[in-house]
Amino acid sequence: MKNYPNITHMLKTVFNAEDGLSIDTAIRIYQRTAVSSGNLDALKCELKLAFSDQDLSWKEMLRNDDYEVFDAETENDAREHAKKILWAPLNT
Repeated sequence: MKNYPNITHMLKTVFNAEDGLSIDTAIRIYQRTAVSSGNLDALKCELKLAFSDQDLSWKEMLRNDDYEVFDAETENDAREHAKKILWAPLNT
């Protein structure tokens, strides 16, 4: 599996379930952070690569030993949730 540091950072710091933020609040923070960090273009590029990566497990990206964002039942559920929280907020 390839390394996606910008995505991993956002998942771990903004969307981590341990923080107890609502999805809407986390998405607003994510949007502000992505823009203010100066890495918006890099993040969007990384997202495009990740969503086209057939070997990437979105289940593992969203729930692993380091953080938990969403406990998906299927790989497709995980991918759809990732699109909802990571891709859609930056492309509206």
